[in-house]
Amino acid sequence: MNRLSALWREAWRFAPPRMLTEQMALLDRNITTALLGSMLAALITALAFRFAVGNDDVWWWALVTCALGTAGLLARRGLPHPRAANGALKYAQAMRVVWLFNGGAWGVAALLFINAAEPSSINILVGVTAGMGSAAVAVFGPNWPMAVVYWLSCLPPLVWALLRTGDPFGIMMGLAAALYLVVMLVYAYHTSRMGRRAIDLYFENEGLVQRLRDQTQRALEARQLAEEAQLEAEEANRAKTLFLASASHDLRQPLHAASLFLGSLARSGLNARQMQLLDHIQSSTAAASDMLNTLMNFSKVDAGVIQSHPQRFALQPLFHKLERELAPWAAQKGLAFRLRDTGLVLFADPGLVELILRNLLLNAIRYTERGGVLLGCRVRAGRAVVEVWDTGIGIAPAAHHAIFREFHQLGNPERDRRKGLGLGLAIVEGLARAMSVDVDLASRPGYGSVFRLTLPISEVVTGAAKATDPTGSAASGLTGFRVLLIEDDTAVREAMVDLMAQWGVCCEAVGTPQAALDMLAWFNPDAVLADYRLCGHWTGLRAVLAIRERLDRSVPAALITGDTSFARLQEASEAGLGILHKPVSADRLQALLRDLVHAARCTWTGGVAANERL
Repeated sequence: MNRLSALWREAWRFAPPRMLTEQMALLDRNITTALLGSMLAALITALAFRFAVGNDDVWWWALVTCALGTAGLLARRGLPHPRAANGALKYAQAMRVVWLFNGGAWGVAALLFINAAEPSSINILVGVTAGMGSAAVAVFGPNWPMAVVYWLSCLPPLVWALLRTGDPFGIMMGLAAALYLVVMLVYAYHTSRMGRRAIDLYFENEGLVQRLRDQTQRALEARQLAEEAQLEAEEANRAKTLFLASASHDLRQPLHAASLFLGSLARSGLNARQMQLLDHIQSSTAAASDMLNTLMNFSKVDAGVIQSHPQRFALQPLFHKLERELAPWAAQKGLAFRLRDTGLVLFADPGLVELILRNLLLNAIRYTERGGVLLGCRVRAGRAVVEVWDTGIGIAPAAHHAIFREFHQLGNPERDRRKGLGLGLAIVEGLARAMSVDVDLASRPGYGSVFRLTLPISEVVTGAAKATDPTGSAASGLTGFRVLLIEDDTAVREAMVDLMAQWGVCCEAVGTPQAALDMLAWFNPDAVLADYRLCGHWTGLRAVLAIRERLDRSVPAALITGDTSFARLQEASEAGLGILHKPVSADRLQALLRDLVHAARCTWTGGVAANERL
C-alpha cells in the first residue's frame, strides 16, 4: 500500500529542477511530431468511421481534436525553452494541460462513438487508441507523470465505454484495455526510471568532463608557465653561450700568441735552466688551453646546442690526424701510441666523432703512466666499433657510470689541473647522445680500459687505409713551402711568421683580406692560413674563397680561430678547409702545415709545381 502511495505521489510530483530540465528538453524534441501525429490519427479515424460505420458526426470530433493539437503547437512555441531560466517548470505545467486535453479527446471519442451494434467502431477506436498509447511510451518515456496524465485521460474512458456495451466482445475488449492501461503504466514507469538513470549518468559525465576541462586548463596554464620558464632558460643559455664565445675568442688570442712565442723561444738556444723554466711555462699554457677548450665544449653540450650533421667520411685520415696531434704528447710521457689502419668509410658527423675520439685519447694518455695507448676499429654486427685501449689505472665497475658525470675524476685527489677538469667523458657522453650512438666501457682496475664508440658504416674500401694519407705520421719537409697568412692581431702575426721561418717556410703575412688580394700580384702561395674573424665584414672563409677565385684554383687553406662553434666546423668542412682552434701549439701548427703540403702536392701536377717554385 505504501508502495502504491509513493508511486501515486511520484506520478503527480515534478522532478528536481535540474532533472526536470533535462526531462523536458528530451520531451521537447518529440512534442511537435507527437501532436501532428495525434491530429493525423484523428483525421484517419474520422475517415475510417465514415466508410466503415457511416457516421459523419465523427468529423466534428476530428476537427476539435485537430484544434486542440494546433493549440498545443502554438502553446509550445510561446513557452520558454526548457533550458531557459525557470523554463522547465513552466514548460512541464503547460505540457501537462496540453496532453490532458489531447488524451481526453480520445477518451471522449470512445464514449461518443463506440456502439455494440457496430463492432467496427470498437475495432477502430481500440486499434487507434492502442497505437497512440504505444507511441506515447517513446514520447513520454523521459517523464512518467506526463505519461500518467495522458493515459489516465485517454484509456479509462475507453475501458468504461467498452464495459457498458454489455456485449461479451465489448466486455472482453474492455478488460483487455484495462490490462493494457496497467501494463503501459508499469512499462512507462520503468522506462522513466532508466531515463532518469541515463540523465544521472549524463550529469556525472558532465561533471567529469568539467573536472577534466578544469584540469586541462590548469595543465595548459602550468604548461604555459613551463614554456615561459623554458624560454627564459633558453634565453639565458643563449646569452651564456654568446658570452662564452666572446670571452673564449678574447682569451684565446693571447694564449695563442703566447704558445707561438714559446715555440719560437724553445728553438732559440736556451740553456738547461731556461729550458726547464720554458717547459713549466709551456705546460701551464697547455693546461690553460686544454681547460678553456674543455669548458667551451662542455658549455655547448650542456646547453644542448650541438646538432649532428652526418655525412660519409673515411676514418683513416682522422686516425692519422689524431696520431700526429697526440703521439708527441704520449711520447713525452714515455708511452707508445699505436694505430691500426682501417679502410672503413663511416656515415656520421666527422667533427663530433673527432671530438669524441680526441677526448677519449686525451683521457687515456692522461691516466696511463706506463705501457701505451691503442686506437683501432673493428666491424661487429654490420657496424663500426672504434676502440681506444690503454694500460692505465683502470676503473672499478662501481665507478663506470660515475665517470661520465661532470667534474668527476679518478686518481686526482690533489685536483692537479694538468690532469684536466673531469669534463672529458661528460663531453663524450653528450656528443654521443647528440649523434644517437653508444659509448661503452670495459675496464679492470690495474690493467687498463677500453672505450668503444659504435658508428654506422657507409662502405669498406679495400686498401684505402694507406692511400688516403700517404704521408702517415712521418714528418714532411716544409722548406720553401709558401704560405699566405691573414691575421689582424699583430702579436699573433709576428709570432707565427717567426715560428714558420724557423721551419723554412716562406710566409707572407698581412692584416687584412684586401692586402692579401693585392699581394697575389707578386706572391703565388702554396697554401693560405687565415684567422676567421677579420676586420670589417670579412671572415677568413670569405677571404679564402676570394683568393681562390683570384688565383682560379682551389689553393689549400685552413682557418685558425678562437671560435669553437660547430657552425665554424661545418663551414670549414663544406669549403674543404682545415681548422685549428686557438691557442695553437707549435707542434699542432707544424702538423697542419704538413697536411697543407700534402694537399698542395695532390692539387698541383709535379711539373707545374716545379716550375712555379723555380
